[in-house]
Amino acid sequence: MTAAVRHPDLLGRRRWLIRGQVQGVGFRPYVYRLAKKHQLSGFVRNGPQGVIIEAQGADDALDLFARALHEERPPLAVIESVNIESLSLDLGEHKFEIAPSDDQPRKADAQVAIDTAVCPDCLREMLEGRDRRAGYALINCTNCGPRFSIIRNVPYDRPNTTMAKFTMCRACEREYRDAGDRRFHAQPIACHDCGPKLALVNPAGRRIKGDPIANAANLLLKGNILAIKGLGGFHLAVRADHAEGVAELRRRKHRDAKPFAVMVRDLDAARWLVKLSPTAKALLSSPRCPIVLATRCVDLPGVAPDSHRLGVMLPYTPIQHLLFAADPRLQMLVMTSGNVSDEPLVISNSEAVERLGGLCDAMLWHDRPIERPVDDSVYLDMPGDDALLPIRRARGDVPGAIGLPIEQDTAGLCVGGELKNTIAVVRRREAILSQHLGDLKHPLALENFARTIDDMLRLFEVKPRWIAHDLHPAYLSTAHARKLAARWNVPLIAVQHHHAHAAALLAEYDMTGPILALVADGVGHGDDDTSWGGELMLCDLHGYQRVAHLRPLLLAGGDAAAFDTRRCAMALLQQALGEKFDQHPMAAQLYPDENERRMLCEMIRRQVNCATSSAMGRVFDGVAAMTGVCTQNAYEAQAPMMLEAAAAGCVVQSQSRPFSFSAVTCKGQIDLSLLIRELLAQPRPADEQAALFHHRLADILAATIIQASKDSGIQTVGLTGGVFCNQLLTQLLTQRLQSEGLNVLRHRRVPATDGGLALGQAAVAAARINEQRS
Repeated sequence: MTAAVRHPDLLGRRRWLIRGQVQGVGFRPYVYRLAKKHQLSGFVRNGPQGVIIEAQGADDALDLFARALHEERPPLAVIESVNIESLSLDLGEHKFEIAPSDDQPRKADAQVAIDTAVCPDCLREMLEGRDRRAGYALINCTNCGPRFSIIRNVPYDRPNTTMAKFTMCRACEREYRDAGDRRFHAQPIACHDCGPKLALVNPAGRRIKGDPIANAANLLLKGNILAIKGLGGFHLAVRADHAEGVAELRRRKHRDAKPFAVMVRDLDAARWLVKLSPTAKALLSSPRCPIVLATRCVDLPGVAPDSHRLGVMLPYTPIQHLLFAADPRLQMLVMTSGNVSDEPLVISNSEAVERLGGLCDAMLWHDRPIERPVDDSVYLDMPGDDALLPIRRARGDVPGAIGLPIEQDTAGLCVGGELKNTIAVVRRREAILSQHLGDLKHPLALENFARTIDDMLRLFEVKPRWIAHDLHPAYLSTAHARKLAARWNVPLIAVQHHHAHAAALLAEYDMTGPILALVADGVGHGDDDTSWGGELMLCDLHGYQRVAHLRPLLLAGGDAAAFDTRRCAMALLQQALGEKFDQHPMAAQLYPDENERRMLCEMIRRQVNCATSSAMGRVFDGVAAMTGVCTQNAYEAQAPMMLEAAAAGCVVQSQSRPFSFSAVTCKGQIDLSLLIRELLAQPRPADEQAALFHHRLADILAATIIQASKDSGIQTVGLTGGVFCNQLLTQLLTQRLQSEGLNVLRHRRVPATDGGLALGQAAVAAARINEQRS
């Protein structure tokens, strides 16, 4: 595509190399139109490092052009860096054109664009009935649709995507080549005539006759379970207001208790279900369109049992919008990952027949291949805050790069943890995090983890010179790191679990430290080979000092205590009451069977088959058992979530004085005995006990942090680790710290859970490498 240009005077020629999310977002067509507007000649093209522009014309026109590149860029474009150089004039050049992409084999510095929700323009064309794409279930343009889930290689051009096999019809090709069209160089461009097709099939994959959308909507209305192909994989869907259908989905998916997310037809329906802050409403309606967890207003039986929150999202694919448009009676759908619990997301049609055929009554799919599984992102609405807390970083967020506070000139790989795993590839001063990969203990998830490493390294053309991993010697991610390091002959960099949590927070804020970081979670391997998880660290990216930690508990049966929360409660009783802990009525309440109770008490007394843990997550488990809220974790963090739900909305009437630092901390150990004895002192309803626990725990933690701040002179405090997905504790502690003039950092870009570990590993590794070379 070229445009004829008249130049009054050729005074200059400049070259721009623009890095960031600038491929697959309509940036080249935008540059073309902008150059035409300012009467410039030259070209724009995709390259492995980003977008390359050469333009020549009058100096004032070049200045206006350069300013507009930043100020008027397309809505999905993100410019991270710009290199500009002056060139000699090309006196034979009189046009500006979009040149073929530069495919020479160089290190790929280009960013890959995120998948985004269907835009309002495409939605209008699809639903209004007058456009040639009316009713087309895979409509898209340069402003919306699949990107990361379909790209195979950089640069982002159609032959490098899963759309390569679909030849454009003449009408689509005209739009693709028309600089004035919204689909100018839209790589997944398609229509009814030339694009992927939609089909409704039975569980064996045989086509069901009739209109796929109308028939699918009718099945859903009757309470049937459908597998529906989306951007990054399949969902399993059922009417959220159909209790029998929801119960059947739980049975088939083997998901007895974990909450489901709900997709609603529009924002009004979302507001009917949950209380949404203005920030949450904006995020729900944005091109990222994640799941937002918010306080529920309505109880949908079986959808989110024992939770005061509900995850909601809006339709983001054309197929989802068409389903809701097919029948006004279809108001809300459970939309859960298309898999058996803990398995990777299903992405191919053949795999759907094999793995989902027994879970659904029909499948609504298309024949556009998905290159890699990308689950839905999840955010927690925190009313009163200016940002939401990331819980799961996936569709709409990845593979967006995150800058590192320290630059180093070698490429690396970070393999994350074992639960809620993500990995990261590192290039100089940026980390590119993968989508959420889940629990690596499942064999299929471990296979997907290894496949994702290969995929990310290939896509971003990274050849690691080092590998960072968690300190835990038994993590499957650590074992894989060792295997790769031996294969590639590169060094390993071990990063302590909680230091990585703190470093991820520093990286988000582009800080090197030092800060005081309170890192609270369920488990992490400590330097002393015990389980940590209630750590106050004075740290920077280079290292850390363990300033204080929870007094360790003796957990009978070790890992069994993560499931049987009563074991955590018995450990709390022993710590708070001493030798005769088994004589307290609470012990018999927890374990009515005398033989079982006696066995566990003897294990704790003799420290036989007991794990030592300073993890705050286990404290939440124990208190959940003591209050009768939850005695068994059916899924990770169920008991803490139910304890927070019990406390939500309960006003604490306690007149007790705040705990002093000296009363709760001795020789660096934070002792919760006073808190446990206060809970045991008088009977209260479970919700009051839960609320009292949250408030008094915030008092204890605040007293410890404030004293550490006075001792160290550090005024910045970071809150990280999975415990800080607890909104109540997070906000109570933040208020107490801010009232003392401390600056509090909380996550905004990566999860506080182990989903952020890879970023922290990248930041620590960069600091160590830079330090060694200095």
